[in-house]
Amino acid sequence: MSTDDSVRTVLEKTEKAGVCMLTTAAADGRIVSRPMAIQEIEADHSIWFMTRVSTPKVQESIGGRPVNVTVAEKGFWASIAGTATVRDDPERKKRYWSKATEAFFGDAEPEDADIVLLRVDPETAEYWDSPGLPATIVEIVKGMVTDEPAHPGESRTVEL
Repeated sequence: MSTDDSVRTVLEKTEKAGVCMLTTAAADGRIVSRPMAIQEIEADHSIWFMTRVSTPKVQESIGGRPVNVTVAEKGFWASIAGTATVRDDPERKKRYWSKATEAFFGDAEPEDADIVLLRVDPETAEYWDSPGLPATIVEIVKGMVTDEPAHPGESRTVEL
């Protein structure tokens, strides 16, 4: 598989998952993760989220601080490392606004100053892609019987 195919795999499967864990570092150095809805992954690989400016993750992302986006979805796992910035893009907020975001943000509207975008610019990704549970089990059993290492899927690290 080419690097381009690997990049496409990690980005497409991450976007398809729809929800991820966003990890930041708090001011005291604690690592904090929280679930986030992925709004979009653009052609330049940037990953967009919508949040409230008053949340700790925004303060933990100011100035291009390191973040991690983690996905676990039916035989696919990814850890995407990059930096985050906070953006206020009214048109993009309107484009991302939906019944789901409306339900999450309550009585807020996309025009509200408290609603901001978080853009993650990924640098690297490590991912594991399994063909599914039956194939994984077959590979593990094969490894046990033959004393050869099991190959239950693909694992790669890619530059984004």
